[in-house]
Amino acid sequence: MIFFVRRAALGAALILIAMLTSLLPASGVLAGDREDAIEILDRWTAIRWGEDSIVWVVHYPEELVEPWVAAEAEKRRLRPDEAAAFRRSFMDDLRIGSTTPVMLSIHSFGGVPLNLSPLAKNIALIDSSGARISPVVVEKKLDGPLSGLVQGFVFFPRQEDENFRIALRGIVPNQETIFSFGGAGGINTAEVPETRRGGAPRAGGESGEVVVKIPTTREPPRSTEPAPPVDEPEFSTEGEVYEPTAPPTPPPVPEPEPEPEIDLSDLLPGSSDGLPVPAQDSRGALDAFLKAWIAGDSDAMYSMLSEKSRERISRELFERDVMSGGFRSALRSGYKVNWVGDGARVTVARKMLFIRTMETKHIDFVMENGAARVVW
Repeated sequence: MIFFVRRAALGAALILIAMLTSLLPASGVLAGDREDAIEILDRWTAIRWGEDSIVWVVHYPEELVEPWVAAEAEKRRLRPDEAAAFRRSFMDDLRIGSTTPVMLSIHSFGGVPLNLSPLAKNIALIDSSGARISPVVVEKKLDGPLSGLVQGFVFFPRQEDENFRIALRGIVPNQETIFSFGGAGGINTAEVPETRRGGAPRAGGESGEVVVKIPTTREPPRSTEPAPPVDEPEFSTEGEVYEPTAPPTPPPVPEPEPEPEIDLSDLLPGSSDGLPVPAQDSRGALDAFLKAWIAGDSDAMYSMLSEKSRERISRELFERDVMSGGFRSALRSGYKVNWVGDGARVTVARKMLFIRTMETKHIDFVMENGAARVVW
């Protein structure tokens, strides 16, 4: 049989392969925790084709947390406190432990945008008993017309039993597509209940699924005649003997340079208590505030808050707020500042596994005693 694949569909497949292979280290060799994390993701990834679209679902189980955090901590050379903060951020962002998180990736390559709205009514979790469970949170960007690649999270109530599937309506007209996972140690499968085209489901199946069986060509009859003898090459038993040589020593892998420590002394003159002196303008205050945030100096950050902000939030709660989230980790990789009046919008790119999202925090300032203070 000869299959003709549209260029758009082939492009979608290549994009998906490139995204999945981007999870692997550049060296092509997986080690320890990274390998364990990839194996877990393999088990919890399901891919299905729709009409002019390809959709894949990834569930992030709790067993993924430790190997992924350990691998990232080694890769980024995080200190123990930074690794602990990264772990908290990872679990909070994905709501691991309190929900069953699922990342839905949709690549729509047709001429007409794909519309799954309202997604909360078109997606469901089917547990081992067959009960259909609705999501508790759906990212808004998954609702409405979808073109190109769109990724977002869907959170279901926490499931103790990992034997579940995800059902999605809309990627095939008037049908429901089932995403099945490999589970513990299994193989990724996409179980599709067998139905009659345009008719009722067969016994034991679910409505809306179509299975098309493609006939295969028959193998030609095998010949019963013995195969002609093959002339064996002649080898001399008196040839030279070569001593095995040791394999060449691979070149040493250079150690990554540690990130330089940030010295706050060159940002603002120091005060008698070791904390920076407040800047006289909001731009200088923002620069000092972000540099202290990157350095993990919550005391310096707290000293830059306005008087009302310090009355509203304690030092302990403030430290927990700024150090436990993933915003600080993203700041270390770079940020963009847009000024809106007297306030600033600070935007960072956050990477969670192979999804990259943008996060923005709005920071306002007030003048107190001739110095700009941060409103929190």
